[in-house]
Amino acid sequence: MNAQKLLDQILPILYTVKEDAVKLQKILTFLEEEIYEEPEEPNEVEVSSKYEKAVKDIADGLNAGFICYLNLDTGETDETRPEWEFDAEDEEDQDAELPDDMEFKFSSWKHRMVFEPLESPESFRIMRSFTESLEDNKLQTRLANALNNRKPFANFKFIIDNSEYRQDWFDFKQRYLERYVKELLALELQRDESLINTEEINGFYDDNGNKIDPESIPVPGLCVICKSRYVDDWDENLLCQMNRHDQQNEKDFKCGAFVKI
Repeated sequence: MNAQKLLDQILPILYTVKEDAVKLQKILTFLEEEIYEEPEEPNEVEVSSKYEKAVKDIADGLNAGFICYLNLDTGETDETRPEWEFDAEDEEDQDAELPDDMEFKFSSWKHRMVFEPLESPESFRIMRSFTESLEDNKLQTRLANALNNRKPFANFKFIIDNSEYRQDWFDFKQRYLERYVKELLALELQRDESLINTEEINGFYDDNGNKIDPESIPVPGLCVICKSRYVDDWDENLLCQMNRHDQQNEKDFKCGAFVKI
């Protein structure tokens, strides 16, 4: 019997005892002792120590609503506000919109990553996760009701700000954001590594396994006037490079595929 059919049989039984606190307590005790398993904490994502400070700074920036930038080469960070609607790499645009002393470091970073402010569904998910983590049943119920009714963000904030759990909420949100940044960063670094590995696999190597820089291979005069040199064909270009490499120390260059322009 599949799970849905079993659930369809269980729910009517529970409904018959919904007014009996003693029986409900017995069911709850049984479920907690025999059935329920605490969900495992997600594994902590590890990133290079080079990015430790950046992770915290970016989490702080996201919490404040900034767009954050990370220099993947150095670990430096920078940030802008979403309402600054201009191209930060366009100096004329910067001069038109911002004070003269305002500068952006990220515009000169070639290898950078962008972290956008959280969307409302993600922010809501953080509030719900915090609510579910509480052991204070009274506060948990109040927050759950706030999240399930109108103006959930404002009502959640009001309740938290007027409770003894205000700092707990700040700490929880900071940990969540840092984990969020680490996860995105880890994915980006994995992607970069994959691209590097792909480039290595698709590279050009000599008979001894040494990688060859195609730009270092001299181009004979015969190739300059050959049609094949100007054809956008990866396989054809690779064969040409291999041929040029093999004969680069020869006095006379020969090519059986030569076709004059």
